[in-house]
Amino acid sequence: MPFTTIPDPCIASLTDAGRNAFARALSGEISFKATSFAVGQSGYQDSDPMLVQPINPGATGLISQFFPVSPGLQPISSFETPYAKTLVINCRLGPNDAVSALGELGIWAEIIYSPSNPAEVGTTFLMALVHTPVSAKTRNKVVVFRVVIQF
Repeated sequence: MPFTTIPDPCIASLTDAGRNAFARALSGEISFKATSFAVGQSGYQDSDPMLVQPINPGATGLISQFFPVSPGLQPISSFETPYAKTLVINCRLGPNDAVSALGELGIWAEIIYSPSNPAEVGTTFLMALVHTPVSAKTRNKVVVFRVVIQF
């Protein structure tokens, strides 16, 4: 995970819900937007914290959400679409946010349009996950995660 003001990219894996939402959006069935993120203290292997745990595509939340306190979510800082079918999401942790060992990050999205099923508008879901080797987030350090999602 990046721990500088110039972020390094993190490649995210879509969850099943995220993959389904992109397929439905590309066919015009729904529209959704990435809205928030959270970070957690898992994502790496306990026996060797430099190795990551595999992503569970069926996940609906983080393994061990630390910031913000579950079920809270942190707003996304900014978005970019540098290439077709590529979304870059910038997630910022301030100086006193998530002071801990970190290894997972989740991106949540919200359905904003669904003409065939208006009741699902407002539904939020875990769209993508990132697992990394353990990284220490200390006080007074600003962290920006540059999360790359390709669909």
